[in-house]
Amino acid sequence: MIEIENTNMAKLVELIDSIKDMRFIIQAYFKKQLKNNELGITVEMLEVLMLLSRSAQINQKEIADRVRKNKANLTPIIHKLSIKGLLLRQEDPSDRRNNIISLTDKGKSLCRSYNKMFEEFYANFLKEVDIQNLNKTITMLKNIGRQVSKLH
Repeated sequence: MIEIENTNMAKLVELIDSIKDMRFIIQAYFKKQLKNNELGITVEMLEVLMLLSRSAQINQKEIADRVRKNKANLTPIIHKLSIKGLLLRQEDPSDRRNNIISLTDKGKSLCRSYNKMFEEFYANFLKEVDIQNLNKTITMLKNIGRQVSKLH
């Protein structure tokens, strides 16, 4: 393990660890909420569905970029959602290697029901969070993200 002497660096490591912990905690929350759903939807599938619910249609590469998965890992998720009748895949006329993905009516209906779960989560979250601090944190995290992106 690397020993960190600089207090500022230690705080940055603590921030990064806190972000990872928060992501894990949120995923565990939604995993628990989805545990007994009749369609066998996973958190990863839900993430794709909710992204599609905010877009009329989107290509598979953009979905992969936005959910932070490579196309190879996203393909089985899209395939399973397609089998469940929740989305449609159509060949992209401008790039035959890619697919245009959109929700079916069944997928849209499912997303509307899951929106209630998200609304409840966010309402409970906001009870404990000062909105000004939340805005400052969002700005700070975006700035850190931009700085880290410049490093590679």
